[in-house]
Amino acid sequence: MDPLTQIALLLINTGISVYLMLVWLRFLLQMAGADFYNPMSQFVVRATSSVLHPLRRIVPSLFGLDTAALVLIYLLKLLQLSIVAQLTGQGMSPVELAVTALFLLLLAAASFFFWVILGMVILSWVAMASNGVSPGFMPILQIAELILAPCRRLLPNMGGFDLSPIIAFLAIKVFEILVGAAYPQVMSALGY
Repeated sequence: MDPLTQIALLLINTGISVYLMLVWLRFLLQMAGADFYNPMSQFVVRATSSVLHPLRRIVPSLFGLDTAALVLIYLLKLLQLSIVAQLTGQGMSPVELAVTALFLLLLAAASFFFWVILGMVILSWVAMASNGVSPGFMPILQIAELILAPCRRLLPNMGGFDLSPIIAFLAIKVFEILVGAAYPQVMSALGY
C-alpha cells in the first residue's frame, strides 16, 4: 500500500472514529440522564447537533431512546468500512458491510464500556485522594453507572467495598468472546 493511501486511511479512520465516539457519548449521556449543563456534555451536544437535529426529523425516537443517534452511528460505521474497503481494494458486498459494521460496533461498545469503567475506577481513587471529582468527569461516572448499577444488584452488600467493576469487566469480556465467536458463524450462514 502506498504512503498516500496509508495517510488517507489514517485521516479517514481517525475523523470518522472521533465523530462516532461523540455521537455514542451523546446517546449514552441521554441514557444516563447526565447533566447537559456540564462542560463536557455541552461540547458533545454542540459537536453532534448539526447532524442529529435534521436526522431526528426523519428518524423518530423509540422507547425513549435516541434512535437517530443509533442510526447515525451505524451509518458512520458503514461509511468508514466502505471507504476503507475501496482504498484497500477489498471487495465487500453490501450484506457483508452491513453485518461487519454491526459486529464491529458491538465490539467497540464493549471496549468503550471497559475503558469508561476503568477510568471511573481510577477517578474514584483520585477523588478519595483529592476530596472530590472534577465536575468535568461527572458524565463519565454517570455513563459507567449504566453498567455498574445492574452489577451492584447482583452482589451482596460488601460494607462499602464495591466489586461491581470486576463483575462488569468479566461480563464485558464474556460479551466480546461471544460476539467474536458469532461473527464467523453469521457470515458463514449468509454464505460469506
